[in-house]
Amino acid sequence: MKLSFLFNGLSVLASTVCVWQIFSMTGKYDGEHARISEILKKKETVLLEQKELNKEHASRYNRERAKNQQLEEEKFEATIEESSQSKAKLKSESLISELENQIKETEQQIIASKLDLQSGQKDFENFRAKDAQDANELPLLEAKKNDIISSTEKYRFEISEFSRELENYDKVTNILKLHYSKVIDSLFDDKSSGNWLKKGDYLSVSSLTVDLDNGLIGLPVGKDDGVAIDKIFAIRTGGSDICKIIITHSEFNRSIASIVPLIGKPSKLLSIDKFELFLLGKIEKPEEEKEETSKSLDTLNVDL
Repeated sequence: MKLSFLFNGLSVLASTVCVWQIFSMTGKYDGEHARISEILKKKETVLLEQKELNKEHASRYNRERAKNQQLEEEKFEATIEESSQSKAKLKSESLISELENQIKETEQQIIASKLDLQSGQKDFENFRAKDAQDANELPLLEAKKNDIISSTEKYRFEISEFSRELENYDKVTNILKLHYSKVIDSLFDDKSSGNWLKKGDYLSVSSLTVDLDNGLIGLPVGKDDGVAIDKIFAIRTGGSDICKIIITHSEFNRSIASIVPLIGKPSKLLSIDKFELFLLGKIEKPEEEKEETSKSLDTLNVDL
């Protein structure tokens, strides 16, 4: 029972404090609201006074600006008048000077016209004399014209005869070109066939380019030395074989070969400068591939 009375008393006390606090805040709010209202009234009074001052200042400024504008206009008009007078004076002086120059030029033109008239009279007399001379030369010119016409007809006849002789020139030229091309191809094939290099023969080589990653070798010998495509060679140095190669590309003085894998020790190529290239033989192509190659060459010759 005592505890309940104690709690009830504390509750009443807390409620009383809260009510007092609320009334206190309400009174404070009313006081602040009154002060704000008073400040707003003073603000309106100050704004009204500022507007009156602005109106008075604007009125004074407009009067001063009107006076200044009037003075500027009067000054501008005086400047325009002065400029107009100066321009009129300069224009008059320029006109007088121009008239004086025109008078001088007219006098010079009159003198030049008199001289031209005299010269024209002399030229006219010379033209009359030349006209009479040309009239006397007309028969000679007529004879020359007839000779030129006769020569032209003769040249036309000769051109016609020459054109008949050249009607078959293109055909004959094409035949000769085809014959020449075939002869050159035959001589080239005979020169580059390399039949003089027999099995067991060798060439001494003093340099080479090696690409072991791709298995290729660049040689400074080619078709002129009998090194042709599909021929098989052995590279020897000091009497021992290093590796075997197959020619895959050949030109007049250089060639490219592929290293035959799993035979010899191609890595030794990196440490040699001179070696012997022994011919072992040639890869024989199937008959069908030979026929296709022959047909391709025939087609190429026909096109040429």
